[in-house]
Amino acid sequence: MAFTAGVGTSRQLQDSRTAGHDAASKALAAAGVEKAALAIVVASPKYDQAAMLQGVMAALPGAAIVGCTSAGAITEDGIEEQAVSVLVLHNDDGGFVPVKVQNIGKDMRAAGKQFGEALRASGQDPKLAFVFSDALAGNGTEMVRGILDVLGGGFPIAGGAAGDDMNFKQTNQYFNGEVLTDSVVGFGVTGTVEVAVGADHGWQPLGDAHTVTKSEGTKLIELDGRPAFTIYQDYFGDRADDFKKALSLQAVTYPLGMKAEGVDEYMIRVPLVVGDDGSITCGADVVPGSEIYLMVGTIKSALEAAKVTAETLIDRVVHAAPRVVFVSDCVARKILFGEHAGEEIALLKSIGGPKAVIFGLYTYGQIATLQPPPANINTCDPGFYEQSISITVFGA
Repeated sequence: MAFTAGVGTSRQLQDSRTAGHDAASKALAAAGVEKAALAIVVASPKYDQAAMLQGVMAALPGAAIVGCTSAGAITEDGIEEQAVSVLVLHNDDGGFVPVKVQNIGKDMRAAGKQFGEALRASGQDPKLAFVFSDALAGNGTEMVRGILDVLGGGFPIAGGAAGDDMNFKQTNQYFNGEVLTDSVVGFGVTGTVEVAVGADHGWQPLGDAHTVTKSEGTKLIELDGRPAFTIYQDYFGDRADDFKKALSLQAVTYPLGMKAEGVDEYMIRVPLVVGDDGSITCGADVVPGSEIYLMVGTIKSALEAAKVTAETLIDRVVHAAPRVVFVSDCVARKILFGEHAGEEIALLKSIGGPKAVIFGLYTYGQIATLQPPPANINTCDPGFYEQSISITVFGA
């Protein structure tokens, strides 16, 4: 088989190097190959990160290694918390171009451009850019825009922003044996493997549209000339203070939806910090002049969005069978699902079929290029999502 994949997990917490080695060894055995071309590592920040990576490298000599800390790994066995999970990939008819960019917080768009330029400079004509970023470093939307500046507005980008078990203090990115922060790592995919990328959320607008009259990056300052938080005060009255706690169940159930000119879908924006001035800091770019709606969703609607997205992407892999279904899922959805989180994973496994490997992580931002491509990536968010699920299907 030209394209192979395998997953391994270790829950060993006492010895980080052993945990990394065990997870990587299991993944290699599951793939049924002697050597892997690429390994994606997802680990809890509870590990000694350098020692864990040393174990992975020892088990996978010669493999390119990328990945990050998370708020939980996703495998077909369920959610892996306080664990190391590894996906190994090998393709006889193609390859992977590993890339890293450091110190991204000083200019997120320039960092994205540097990532795109590194892929283009490889000369290998990649068909997909896969990204693990540090959303705590700055505006992830700008990073996506930077990549698209170089590779084109419709170029497929996938992946997500690293987590840290929902502490929101520091995330790590992995590149071979290096433990990084304030970085973006990833790879380009080349060769005959087919790829399809998409994202959705399942939330619907509630009430009238409000115009963004003032915003700065991820901070929503005014709606219709009034402090942004009035959108919650007008609707919920005295209960609006429930939305001031980051990722409260109320905020997760009633996020904001951004509708930009020329884009059909609503991009979810989650209220993370409410300022004394009534401003709302979100996890992704708030475009001036866009429309903001109060949104509402349920477990059922979120599951349906995952189902439709997965089915649509698998249908796009028209000349091959799905081999990997990679999931970048928002921590807010994890909170919403609660004890039902396993239902989403089981749903994706049933759609992918018996030969597809399910792998992914809970992230602080989901990445998937908008389709169809927007006419202007500066007047919308072209692919950095919140409270959504991003899915990438690899077919061979």
